[in-house]
Amino acid sequence: MQLDYDYKASSLKRIELSSDARIEQSGHKPQTGDVIAVRITEQRGEYGELDLPGGDLVDLEEGDVVLGCFGNRAGVKGYIGTVPERIEEGDDVFFLGSGGIFGAYKSATKELGLPYRAEFIGYVSDGENILNMKDFGVQSHEDLEEEPVIVAVVASRMDAGKTTIASELIEGLTDDGYAVGSVKLTGSARERDRVQMYESGSQVSLDFVDGGMPSTVDDADQVIDTAKGIVDAAWMETDLDVIVAEFGAGIISNYNVKETLQDLDIRDRVASVVVVSLDVAGAYGVKKVLSEIDYDLDLVSGPITDTTAGVEKIEDTVGVPALNAFRDDDVEQAVSIVAEKIDSFED
Repeated sequence: MQLDYDYKASSLKRIELSSDARIEQSGHKPQTGDVIAVRITEQRGEYGELDLPGGDLVDLEEGDVVLGCFGNRAGVKGYIGTVPERIEEGDDVFFLGSGGIFGAYKSATKELGLPYRAEFIGYVSDGENILNMKDFGVQSHEDLEEEPVIVAVVASRMDAGKTTIASELIEGLTDDGYAVGSVKLTGSARERDRVQMYESGSQVSLDFVDGGMPSTVDDADQVIDTAKGIVDAAWMETDLDVIVAEFGAGIISNYNVKETLQDLDIRDRVASVVVVSLDVAGAYGVKKVLSEIDYDLDLVSGPITDTTAGVEKIEDTVGVPALNAFRDDDVEQAVSIVAEKIDSFED
């Protein structure tokens, strides 16, 4: 079948479709990262924005044909869904993630409502083989091949403000003369966070989608090896002093955040850890988890630092500076703390 579509999702940003590309309806068993064509058949709930390569958003409407992928989502705030066990032309699939992730629907947070429904049209092939994201990704590595310096930004849960403080650190370190790269190592496909970090001064910016994964709800070893490949690729692309690495989702989650952090190769290259939290208990919990995998944290940011009460309680309970990403003096202090860690790590 001829390939004709309205939108290509950001999860497919590395895939250039040739003139031989077509739609296949086959008995292929669905796999994570398979490139698919779907038609939106029912607008439901509050989640209908599709993320395009480069970060632009469009509102999906009934009848739109979208090129996306099969993938898994399992966050505490959002849609929960999986790659379907089987699929035939005309079967229902559901819009699980703005990066163009579709699959079988399980559950959602109540404010989102039901996900958009779509009709499976078929797989996208190059005329011979069904396309899959992994075939276009940065090569994964079992061991880090470079010696990067990493600043890790982690959180108690998703949507806590990791990208905000990461972007402020990138801008501040760049202003101080550091050559900064950025990566997002865990999460669910979406260009927004990576683009924001890049626009804050990052010389190179990659994420797990560049490694061929629609999300990191997957085999832990594959997620870790993909993370190493992304870090190596970013470090090799230009002459960097440091990589700011955002770990999407919470440190205890289905997205393999803790598992990636505790990998010895990665842990040995982390110079500084910044924690983002919505409350004191979250920050305290992240500190405990980090200590279990042999990390210290250097500062806490996020909504808990909006008030003096939150700042005081964090500093008393967690024992590190509580610094707000929307206050210039706090950002300057955060950059100074992280820069000192980078310098001492290199020494």
